[in-house]
Amino acid sequence: MNISTNRVEAFSDCVISIVMTIMVFDIKLPPQEKSFSNTRELKELLVLVPHLIAYLFSFTVLGIMWLNHHHLFHMIQRADEKFLWLNLHLLFWLSLIPFPTNLLGDAPYLTYSAAIYGIILFMASFAFLLLRGYAIRHNFMYAADEKALTRSLNKATRRGIVKNYIGMAAYLLSIPASFLSIYAAYACFTVAPVLFFIPDGVDDEKLAEKIIENNQGTSNTPI
Repeated sequence: MNISTNRVEAFSDCVISIVMTIMVFDIKLPPQEKSFSNTRELKELLVLVPHLIAYLFSFTVLGIMWLNHHHLFHMIQRADEKFLWLNLHLLFWLSLIPFPTNLLGDAPYLTYSAAIYGIILFMASFAFLLLRGYAIRHNFMYAADEKALTRSLNKATRRGIVKNYIGMAAYLLSIPASFLSIYAAYACFTVAPVLFFIPDGVDDEKLAEKIIENNQGTSNTPI
């Protein structure tokens, strides 16, 4: 059964945007007393700093996941039912990110907060790798008739897989690292975002547009 990817991508966008939004609801000031001062208000705002930092980082991680998901779907021309379940599997782990984000905000130096965060980020990365791998193995990717486009497509795919593996390794390492040093765990969390922002010379959007244009009027035989 061949399924159009438009509705899958639209549904995924909605879920990810909701997850990114609901995280901010956990950032709350304590109940205000009738008598308060500027000094007291400042102290209460400072208490929220760990929540704000955790929110900012998780928002960035979810944003990167959304961008990677968006780029992947630009390379895919069709899907099947199992692909839909794998996509739901990814969304499940992404929807859990607000939970450890709130834990880190409440207890940023607690070992188990960082460990749980690492587990969920690892599973989300693993779910994305399964989704990408299934699309590649089942020839869901757009074909490229020109050799130059084929090389660019293969380069983009290899680059994505390598970054995915490195991110997974960093998140996996963060779990035992959190029991040794909470700062080491936090360092592991930053690996994947840093990798994403390193330029690699491949524009996925333009590549996808070229491949689609290249396939117009042809049989669109998948690679």
